[in-house]
Amino acid sequence: MSDPQISIDLARIEHNARTVVDLCRASGITPFGVTKGTCGMPQVARAMLRGGVRGIAESRFENIRRLRDAGIDCPIMLLRSPPLTRVEELVRTVDISLQSELQLMREISRVAERLGRVHDIILMIDLGDLREGIWPNDLVPTVEAILELPGVRIAGVGTNLTCFGAIIPTRENLTQLVAHAQTVETMTGRPLDWVSGGNSSSLPLLLAGGMPSGINNLRVGEAILQGGRDTFLTEPWQALDRDAFELTGELLEVKTKPSLPIGQSGIDAFGNVPVFVDEGDRLRGIANIGREDVIAEGLIPTRPGVRVLGASSDHLVLDLTEADPPLAVGENVSFRMNYGALLTVMTSEYVEKVPMRDVRETGEVKTYAIETDAIGGALVVVQDVAQRIEHLGFERGAEDADKTLTLSIRARKRDVLPFVEEAGRRHDALGLIWIDSDAAMMPDGEAGLPPPDNAVLSRMLTRLPPHIAPENIVLIGLRNAAPEEAAVLKASCLRVFTMAEIDAVGLRQAMRDAITLASAGTRGFHLFYAPTATDMSGWSGGIGGITVRETHSAMEMAALSGKLRSLSISGIDAALPSPIGAECANFILSAFGKTIL
Repeated sequence: MSDPQISIDLARIEHNARTVVDLCRASGITPFGVTKGTCGMPQVARAMLRGGVRGIAESRFENIRRLRDAGIDCPIMLLRSPPLTRVEELVRTVDISLQSELQLMREISRVAERLGRVHDIILMIDLGDLREGIWPNDLVPTVEAILELPGVRIAGVGTNLTCFGAIIPTRENLTQLVAHAQTVETMTGRPLDWVSGGNSSSLPLLLAGGMPSGINNLRVGEAILQGGRDTFLTEPWQALDRDAFELTGELLEVKTKPSLPIGQSGIDAFGNVPVFVDEGDRLRGIANIGREDVIAEGLIPTRPGVRVLGASSDHLVLDLTEADPPLAVGENVSFRMNYGALLTVMTSEYVEKVPMRDVRETGEVKTYAIETDAIGGALVVVQDVAQRIEHLGFERGAEDADKTLTLSIRARKRDVLPFVEEAGRRHDALGLIWIDSDAAMMPDGEAGLPPPDNAVLSRMLTRLPPHIAPENIVLIGLRNAAPEEAAVLKASCLRVFTMAEIDAVGLRQAMRDAITLASAGTRGFHLFYAPTATDMSGWSGGIGGITVRETHSAMEMAALSGKLRSLSISGIDAALPSPIGAECANFILSAFGKTIL
């Protein structure tokens, strides 16, 4: 491992979200999932949404743009007021925002009117934590002023506790919030959509049965991401999983050294005067993680006996004397984190982010299913595809079974679309590797009609989310793209390996990267293949494409990854020469695991 990395277990995050949602639902509370701790990572947002949260709450426009670009269209809440210069971006991209400053609300109203919109706000009230919020004495005149603003609608009231003043949520202070909500409802003449009673720190009160009636929203991040590690301090909520994130670095040095520094002591690189305890000679290790990556004080080693001594910009100093089992140079050392450490790690560009799903993904698929049109069926019969697959150890299975590797062979690309959609629904979260010479990203036709073959991928991008997300789609072997297609691809989240890039890095590296991207945070991937992607002897359709051997290599890598869940072949029509059809059948067998030895 060359750089530090943080693994993000989406299955655990989804579990935590579902646990929190179930608790909240029993008390009439609808939570939003807060993703700012992961910089708005789309995979994390989707895990929260699968767990049942009503929408996503974020604090930064860059993260919101990342979510929207990834096709996430659920309600999004902005957790902090925007600068005046970004009010238009607020109105255009955010469904509801937390507000407390009247001058800013006037500007929001002005911009919203100009855009022909009305922006929903949750009016924040300070109940003593002394961060954002109007003082309760100012509630009535503030609401009177807001009611004069045609571009703003008071959708709710809320408060923030714990984050700055460390004031904990209680029945008493949240009952005050409910009373303030009733005042606002009297003034507006209508019920409020939201009475937002804080963040994860309100969950212990809810779990203990102390949440006052009338609170109907919480903004939950830490409890979903960290399992309440910083929320349930005295008595953990056992239903939550605290191990969704793990930071891993590599040991660069392991040596026995004195525990006290030698020489005249001063201040360290960060202006602090460190204090050391004389424990004699100790085995110390240095890992490739520093304060530029993480708050070192928030690290919790996963290996028994390892202690964090401190950190400089780029080095983490550890005591390894009692590590069990012992550690050596080149080995990895891993950590859990508190919320502050997680925030800095996710922000650091030097730490690789690895979303994953800790679920059964052994790759030992033993059953298969085939569905075709008439021409695809002829290929299956002529090339004896089913029998040859069974010779590889597969048995016939149900098409809708979770572990069945399904194959679709169709003449037209557009006929593959329903098959891919169904695969996405069946596996819930699926990546897509699209091996084709053409972009298929032309403007789509009418939604009710099948798309033309040169617009199939365009249609997929509107139909597949959330089961197949743009950030998990990779195009390989692109040779032909119209100017309008190129513009769309450059603006999208899709990763594209053109033939020029494949010539530069090699097909194996491109496929390796494609599998990583398509598998990130998913249950595996679907592989689409069109014969025109491959340059095959005696056929002009694939001239300039990847070689036959490279195509076999791509299919073999898909099989060996253990992540291939379904496969589709398109472009098998009556005009396709018989030798090319035979070669396509061989490619299929490689995808099912056939190798030379």
